[in-house]
Amino acid sequence: MKFLHCSDLHLGKKPYFGSEDFRNKRFEDYFSAFDRIIEQAKENEVDAILVAGDFFDKKETHPNILSNTVKLLQKCKDYDIQVIVIEGNHDLIYKDREFESWIIYLEKEKLLRRPFKYNSVFVGETEIFGLGYPGAFVDDELLEFANYCEKENKRNCVVLVHTSLGDGEFIGGFLKNGAALDALKNYAIYIGGGHGHKLQKYPKENPFFFAPGSPEYYDLGEDTQFKTAIIFDTNTKEYKILEQSPRKCIKKNIILQSATQEEFREEVEKFLSQTDVSSDDIVLLTVEFPSAVIIPDTAWAEKRILEEGVLFAKVELKRKHLRFGSNSAKVNSIEEIELEQIKKWEQWGGVAEIAAKALAEMRNSVKEGQSDISSIFESALESAIGGKNENK
Repeated sequence: MKFLHCSDLHLGKKPYFGSEDFRNKRFEDYFSAFDRIIEQAKENEVDAILVAGDFFDKKETHPNILSNTVKLLQKCKDYDIQVIVIEGNHDLIYKDREFESWIIYLEKEKLLRRPFKYNSVFVGETEIFGLGYPGAFVDDELLEFANYCEKENKRNCVVLVHTSLGDGEFIGGFLKNGAALDALKNYAIYIGGGHGHKLQKYPKENPFFFAPGSPEYYDLGEDTQFKTAIIFDTNTKEYKILEQSPRKCIKKNIILQSATQEEFREEVEKFLSQTDVSSDDIVLLTVEFPSAVIIPDTAWAEKRILEEGVLFAKVELKRKHLRFGSNSAKVNSIEEIELEQIKKWEQWGGVAEIAAKALAEMRNSVKEGQSDISSIFESALESAIGGKNENK
């Protein structure tokens, strides 16, 4: 069996900021990204598309989102390509409330299939398990599943789970390290992850865990330009990375020495003179400037960049604070300042890094129009107190 693994499609996502043209085009971008994946699946003659979570951007939907989704899933059906979907934190399904899920509805309409926990599905002779979004206890869930595989003599199965390696992160459903994955290497021929929005492979040699990243930018501030999907053949054990084509996002960092308005405007004009932009491009400009001086006029800069005909422009500022008795400078972001303040809190001070990361994640979600941030808070709380929410 050959399949295409993708994740974090975020169908239905629409920003609340920017021009109406920008908002509408970004809404269509996520459906276009899924459509390109479907065409890649057809070109590579796969049997199934596996979506490892965050199929929708929100648990709630409206007719336009549902209609667009049904059309794309029907296209898969016409191509004789099965679609296997698990839930992520954005389309999280709560225990005893599955009837509220649009993924369940689409499954009942026979447009997709949803493996859940140990209720697997088969594509050909390949058994596929879906562990959903385990949250902060994803390591425990994978170890528990490994015990199940040993007990039930499961071999060469495919596992979908909405997680990525956290590189030391203990918030938002990331794996602490590769130990839980290693526990499954004798049972799972392929573990398909998501959640992290960037390509990951584990281990480096002969990987069996893959997180392809989101095919389109969820957050314009994402630090990766490389969006992918993965093709895997269960017979040959060979994989192929397919690069995706998100909307062009031009990012530039400007460092000011004096931060006078004249210097700032000169640097913006210099950036524009050296950069090719089009009407479909997004431009993100970060400006580092010394403290105790006037603040650069971001409104002017954004207006000036838009005059070049780009789709959207955003200019963000970062102060450089000189250390006492030293000529070296340190950039203090909002996140760094928040972390220092949280360390002083009585209740959260001992887990300040968890709280600060959760706060930043919730703020970014709200900025991007995501109204339900409860899963972020619950995951942070679970990590902080070591408790597990049994209602999921």
